[in-house]
Amino acid sequence: MFDEAVSTEVVRHFCRIAKNRLGVWIGDNHHPLVAGRVAKRLQALQVDADEYLTRLNDDHDCSEVIGFLDFLRPRPPRFFSRREDHAALHTMLVRLLSEGQRRFRLWSAGCGTGEEPFGMALTALGAMEAAKVALPDVDLKILATDISKVVMERGKQGLFDEQQLRDVPRAFHDRYFAASEGGFAVDESIRDMVRFRRLNLTKLPYPMTGPLDGIFCHGALAPLVPSARTSVTDAMKDLLAEEGLICTGFGDATPAPTADDADGFISRIGPSFRGHC
Repeated sequence: MFDEAVSTEVVRHFCRIAKNRLGVWIGDNHHPLVAGRVAKRLQALQVDADEYLTRLNDDHDCSEVIGFLDFLRPRPPRFFSRREDHAALHTMLVRLLSEGQRRFRLWSAGCGTGEEPFGMALTALGAMEAAKVALPDVDLKILATDISKVVMERGKQGLFDEQQLRDVPRAFHDRYFAASEGGFAVDESIRDMVRFRRLNLTKLPYPMTGPLDGIFCHGALAPLVPSARTSVTDAMKDLLAEEGLICTGFGDATPAPTADDADGFISRIGPSFRGHC
């Protein structure tokens, strides 16, 4: 257990800020972790609980709460950890490329350390190869957003370990990742497709305009309270192109032609869904 003198006031206040400013629900099971972090912060900052409460109230960027949420994040995922979403994106892009579309805008909302947006770039490259369209002929940009500056800075580095890349096809691994100290660095051609920006998903309206052809949002939605999750999803749908794809892991999915209907490196990895994944 934790010190009741800290937990009763500070922990509950901490959790209220997370809910009111970020739309994040911190369950009772995590309260001991909050108390432990608060105790360490009081020691590091050399302040008492009252002063820490004042700092929390004045912390408009919620850096204290975000730091705790970073602590709770699971270890960085593998590339293509949600294979069915990439299969759906591949299928959609092949179809649109075949129909003549050459401008594409994608969004990884809650991009974490970059596995998802860089994976979306690889999926797009696979679709271009399948549609026999050259990269220089395509205007592709991927927006990668997260609320945490810390994890985004790691994403910008574009450095991943072998475990994270184990599902990347060997041809793409060899072509777009180079051995580097600490792992494998993503190629500059992939980096150039992705733009990292800090964004609190619960702060509406969003600064960008649509239409967006594809949106992936998984980890960033999961901790939100239901009302915030609904508001965020509705706002994303408003930015989506008429035939766009949104994959969140929440809501029903409508089966579409499988990725096997199109040649390409992503076609072997599972069923495809179009619409809301």
